[in-house]
Amino acid sequence: MEDDMDNLFAAGAATEIEGFDDDFLDDGAEEDLLSEEDEEEEDDAKEDVEHLIQETMDQRQRLRATNLALQRTLASVLQGRKPSGEVRDASKLQAENQEARYLSALHQWQAMVHEKERIEVHYETTTSDVHVHLGERVKRANDIRDAFNSFKFEVARSAENSRTGKTISERVIGEKMAAEDTKESELERARLKNIHLRYQLRRLEHTLKAKEELSEGLHLIDFEQLKIENQSLNEKIEERNEELLKLRKKTTTTVQVLTHLKEKLQFVQKENEILGAGMESLEYGLTSKREHLQKLKLERDKLRTENGRMKGQSATVTNPVLLDDMDAHKERATELRRLLVGLQNAHANVTGRMASSGRSLSLKVAEAVG
Repeated sequence: MEDDMDNLFAAGAATEIEGFDDDFLDDGAEEDLLSEEDEEEEDDAKEDVEHLIQETMDQRQRLRATNLALQRTLASVLQGRKPSGEVRDASKLQAENQEARYLSALHQWQAMVHEKERIEVHYETTTSDVHVHLGERVKRANDIRDAFNSFKFEVARSAENSRTGKTISERVIGEKMAAEDTKESELERARLKNIHLRYQLRRLEHTLKAKEELSEGLHLIDFEQLKIENQSLNEKIEERNEELLKLRKKTTTTVQVLTHLKEKLQFVQKENEILGAGMESLEYGLTSKREHLQKLKLERDKLRTENGRMKGQSATVTNPVLLDDMDAHKERATELRRLLVGLQNAHANVTGRMASSGRSLSLKVAEAVG
């Protein structure tokens, strides 16, 4: 009965392995990228083959143990033979039966070994074909990605701002593409981690299902523990999915912030140009006011000198003409002092505006850079 079960197991394993080609060969889609469902099917088939190989190796170990037990029994029987006729005939018959069982088990073991070798060769051939097929698809995917990056670079380089009409520099485009590659790498790692966790979950579910079918080998504690592990893995998968969603939102927010900063930087640069032109005009006006102020100071000094000289020449002035002239000079000096104060105030205002404009420009540039 055990031999019949082993033969049925070997036949079933051979049938499953012979149908394993259909999971990997896809002649009509050689130029398409591998989808996630195809990869999952390939992994499922690969897990089935590994499971069958493991079961075959376990059965081989059991057969070896049975073989050793039969050899020991045969040796003990051969050593314990007695010369009496009836006992000799009974021992001979028992030895012949044990030898026949031993030969049958040996043939079955050899058949299982050949079946295992055939399965391994078939699996290695299929794996090499899949690797070659996968390499071609990966190469094509890389070519498509490079072409897409080149297309994005050309589109970005030919793009113009709707306000200023300026194009984007190649340095900025390179930085954006480098940042995008970094985000794509992070996304790819998160996606691979998610797929890996899904495969672990599927493997655990498969193991749990097998243990449920073999109820005699499954205890309640083990079942509860597997349920807890399954729940924890589901929670991890949900956390990874949430992290992936957060990463996508963060990428979108980063792109929007960069676009806003770029527009703001252009506005600040334009405003800086306007303020620079205003500063130049103020500088020019300030220079002219300074020259005029210098002339007024020289004239004031000259009048003071003249006034002192005239005071020294005459202690008391009684001539009405001289008194009128002196009053006119005093009024002129008062007007000049008033003009001097106004020019000083204008100079202080211009200096304050220049300092305020410089601080505002520095803050805007720092904010745009930050």
